[in-house]
Amino acid sequence: MKSKAFTMIELIFVIVIIGILASVAIPKFSNLTSNAKISSELSTASAVETAIESAHSEWIVSDCNFSWGADKTSNCSQNPNSVSNEFNCSAGYPQNLGDCNNNPFKYILKNAEALKNDWNCTTKSNGIVIFQGPASKSNSGVKDGNEIKPDQCDYWEYNRSKGSFKLIDLNCS
Repeated sequence: MKSKAFTMIELIFVIVIIGILASVAIPKFSNLTSNAKISSELSTASAVETAIESAHSEWIVSDCNFSWGADKTSNCSQNPNSVSNEFNCSAGYPQNLGDCNNNPFKYILKNAEALKNDWNCTTKSNGIVIFQGPASKSNSGVKDGNEIKPDQCDYWEYNRSKGSFKLIDLNCS
């Protein structure tokens, strides 16, 4: 009577095949965290750019009293040349996108509360604000990106007078 079981050679052969498949699959899944950080940062940056342009468009077509961002109101009709803490009436761009110490995008994005732990910012004296997101943070960002994707050596620069929000790519080496 013959037994209906696998032989040792058949079991070893199956284990070898599973090992080969695992060696191919594991590297594919290892970059998931980095890709998620990059995607999150790029989508937030895109939303910020759109919100800045929307505020500027409102400034162009309005008669100086308009709402922008997350329910902010410009008061440009009182002094069209003012550069208040929130809106630059002479250039038509938000002065600040949020509070760098607490919530970097709270003035410009309606869902900014969800992003406050992912992003940080620093205000420079020349009208430039530097932002770092999940992929570009120096201590927990993505190790090696390329020039169109953020990594831990890069940062986002907001120019208050030009309204530009762009990725500044630095070389890590």
